[in-house]
Amino acid sequence: MKLNMEEEEDYMSDSFINVQEDIRPGLPMLRQVREARRKEEKQQEANLKNRQKSLKEEEQERRDIGLKNALGCENKGFALLQKMGYKSGQALGKSGDGIVEPIPLNVKTGKSGIGHETLLKRKAEEKLESYRRKIHMKNKAEENAAEQFRMRLKSKQDEMKLEGDLRRSQRACQQLDTQKASLFPAFSLVVKCFGTQCDLP
Repeated sequence: MKLNMEEEEDYMSDSFINVQEDIRPGLPMLRQVREARRKEEKQQEANLKNRQKSLKEEEQERRDIGLKNALGCENKGFALLQKMGYKSGQALGKSGDGIVEPIPLNVKTGKSGIGHETLLKRKAEEKLESYRRKIHMKNKAEENAAEQFRMRLKSKQDEMKLEGDLRRSQRACQQLDTQKASLFPAFSLVVKCFGTQCDLP
C-alpha cells in the first residue's frame, strides 16, 4: 500500500500541473490541422482571384499597360517627329543632347487643387521653423537660467567668504584687545574711564 502511494505522483505537484505540450517546428502535425490549414490557404487564394477590382485599380492597370507599349507610327505626334528626322531611342534636339526618355507621367488622384501640395509644404516648413525657434528659445532660456544660477552661487560664495574674513578679523581684534589688556591693565582702565567719563581712584 505504501509503495503504491509513493509510486503515484501527487496531483498537486508541479510536475503534474506544469505539463506543457512540445510545440517544436519540426514535429509532425496532426492530419486534421494540416487539412484545415490547406483549406484556409485555398480559400484565401480563391478570394483573391474572385475579388472584383475597383475602378481605380482597373484604371491603374490600363494606364500601366498603355505606358509600357511604345508609340507606333499611327500616333500623330510620333509621325511628326519622324518626319523631322527623329529615330526611336535617339535624344531630342538639333544636336542630340536632349532627353531620351519621355517626361514621366504623374497622375494626380486627390481632389485637392493644383497649388495645394505647395501650400502644405510651405505650412510644414513654417511649422518646422517655429518648432526650431521654440527649441532655440528654450535652450537659450535654460542657458540663461544656468548662468543666473552660477552667478547667484558665486555671489553667495563671495558673501560667505567676506563674512568669514570679517569673523576672523573680529576674532583677531578681540585677541589683540585681550593681549593689550593683560599687558597694560592700567591703560585699559584709563581708556575705559575716559570713555565713560569716570574719575580715577
